[in-house]
Amino acid sequence: MMRTVSEHQSDLAPAAQTYAVSVLAVSDVNVRMRRVTVGDTSLAGFAPWPGQDVVLHLSDDGAGVRRRYTVRHLDRDALRFDLDFVLHGPGPGARWAAHARVGDRIEIFGPRGKVPIDAAGWQLFVGDESAIPAIAEMIEALPATASATALIDVTDADDEQPVEAAAQADVRWLHRGGAAPGTSDVLDQAMETLALPAADRHLYLFGESRTV
Repeated sequence: MMRTVSEHQSDLAPAAQTYAVSVLAVSDVNVRMRRVTVGDTSLAGFAPWPGQDVVLHLSDDGAGVRRRYTVRHLDRDALRFDLDFVLHGPGPGARWAAHARVGDRIEIFGPRGKVPIDAAGWQLFVGDESAIPAIAEMIEALPATASATALIDVTDADDEQPVEAAAQADVRWLHRGGAAPGTSDVLDQAMETLALPAADRHLYLFGESRTV
């Protein structure tokens, strides 16, 4: 279900609240990203902006931890959406996704985030693999009259995935190879050669703190 800027952008952020949802499906987007589909009848009033996230309440070695993940592919009729997890590293979110099974229950809080899609005619999205869900969700919500360029820092071609957009989208996957996330200069190099419009533009930067 494609969502547009006009349907979701407003001056007020959607009200956040706590939901208990079930795991409905688990699949792999690629070798380093796992998709967990969650849903529940309580999501009837759940209405995030494209690119907003939810906080997952996770248990990690007996302690409660919280991690934020972007809402993907919200289906308001079926009351379900996807959460995409990068599987590198030993983080609690990646561990939970690696062991998630259909029927598992998890508590979430959201939607969170205060960055609505801008109405500019040209938009630039810059980030790493952790930002792919937010970048893709926002580009896919842009109208056909908009132009979007995305610069995404990833390991290699195995991290790439389709972005189905009505807008004119130029998605550039920048391969850092064996460099650790946040240590490569591929984004810097791409930005140095990118021509920015003089007006009617908007830029977004997402990603892990090392990349930002």
